[in-house]
Amino acid sequence: MTEGKTPHILIVDDDELVLSSLRGVFALQTDYEVVDQTDPREAIAILERRPLDVVISDFLMPQMNGIEFLKEVRRIQPEAVRLLLTGYADKENAIRAINEVGLYHYLEKPWDNQAMLNIIKNALREKGLRQQLSEKVTDLNKMVRDYSDLETRHRFLEREMEMAGRVQRSLLPEAFPSLDGYQIDHLYRPCEEVGGDFYDFATNGKGATVLVSDVIGHGVQAALTTMLLKGIFQETAADKTDPVELLTEMNGRLHRILPDGMYAAASVLSLEPGSPKLTFANAGLPYPFVLRASEKRLDEIALAGPPLGLFGDIGIVQYESRSSDLQPGDVFLVGSDGLGSIVGDNEEMFEDHQMRQGLAELAGTNGAQVIEQIMEKGLAFGNNQPLPDDVNLIAITRS
Repeated sequence: MTEGKTPHILIVDDDELVLSSLRGVFALQTDYEVVDQTDPREAIAILERRPLDVVISDFLMPQMNGIEFLKEVRRIQPEAVRLLLTGYADKENAIRAINEVGLYHYLEKPWDNQAMLNIIKNALREKGLRQQLSEKVTDLNKMVRDYSDLETRHRFLEREMEMAGRVQRSLLPEAFPSLDGYQIDHLYRPCEEVGGDFYDFATNGKGATVLVSDVIGHGVQAALTTMLLKGIFQETAADKTDPVELLTEMNGRLHRILPDGMYAAASVLSLEPGSPKLTFANAGLPYPFVLRASEKRLDEIALAGPPLGLFGDIGIVQYESRSSDLQPGDVFLVGSDGLGSIVGDNEEMFEDHQMRQGLAELAGTNGAQVIEQIMEKGLAFGNNQPLPDDVNLIAITRS
C-alpha cells in the first residue's frame, strides 16, 4: 500500500449486526474507508469496479461460503489481504482456507477489537513491503533493459552492486550490546559485493536476542530480502523474546511476503545478563557448537528446523529450543554454512573433518580467538582461494 494512502476495507457478512459492529470499530479507531455488503455476489461486483486493500469475509453465508467468496477475491484482486470470520466450530475450515485462498489470518467470533486492528495494521504494512519489493525489482529490471550496450550495462551494474553492498552493510549493527557475564564477537565476510548473510540483535528489559541468518542466493534480491528480514526481526522482537515464538512469527510473515523459492535460514538465541543460561532455536542453519573450557571439549547441539519463509502451513512449521548453561570460559559458536563449505584438496569440504577438529583444539580460548583462528584454518584448508560462500560467525563467551 502506498504510504499516505487511506486504506480501503471491504466487509462481507449476512448479519447486519456484525457489519454494524465492525463499522463502529473502524469509524472510532481508524481512518480506514469501509465498504460493507450482506451479499457476497454484490461484493464481487464491487471488487470488479474498484481496488481494495483488505477484504474481511464471514464463513457461513447463504449465497456462498467464505472460502468460495475469498477464492473470487484472490482471482480478481490477488494483492488484497484476505481475512476470514469464523465461529469456533469452523476453525478446521479456516485452517483449510490458509492454503486454498492464501488467507492472511482468521478471526474467531466473538473477536477482540484491538487484536483485529493489530492484525489489519500488520497486514497493511506487509502489503506495502511487498509492493516496495516488487517496485524495486521492476525498477532494476527496467534499468537493465535500458542499458542495451553490454559494456555500459556492466559498468552500471557494478556501481549498483557496490551501492547495494554499502546499503546492506549499513544494516548490520556496528557493535553488540554489553551484557554482564558475556562477550559477543562476530565475523562477517561476504564472498561477493552483496551477500546473503545477515546478523542483528534486539534488546529488551530482560536481556538481548541475537539473530544470525543466511538468505538463499546473492546479489540484489538477497540484499532486498535482508532488508525485509531486519525490519520483521526488529518489529517482532519488540514483543516476543522467546526464540521459538520469534521464529514462528517471522516465518509466517516472510512466507506471505517473499516470492516462491526465496527463504532464509536463521538462528535466534536469547541471553540474560548475569545468567549462565543461553536459549537457542534453529531454522535451517548448521548446528551450533559449545567449546567447553574446563573440559577442553567440543559439544555440537543437534537442533533442526525449517528455514524461514519456505513453508506457511502451521502443521509443517514447528520450531523447538534448547538451553545450554555456559560456564566461565565457555564459547557458544553459531554461523552460516560459509566456513564449512570451503573446499580443499580432493574436493573435501572443511566441515567434513577439519572444522570440528580445529574447534576442539581451540576449546579454552575466547570467542574472538576462536573466530580468528578457525577462519585462518579454513582459509589454509582451501589453499587461500576466494571464498565460495559468505562467512558469518557469532561467538558468545561466558566471562
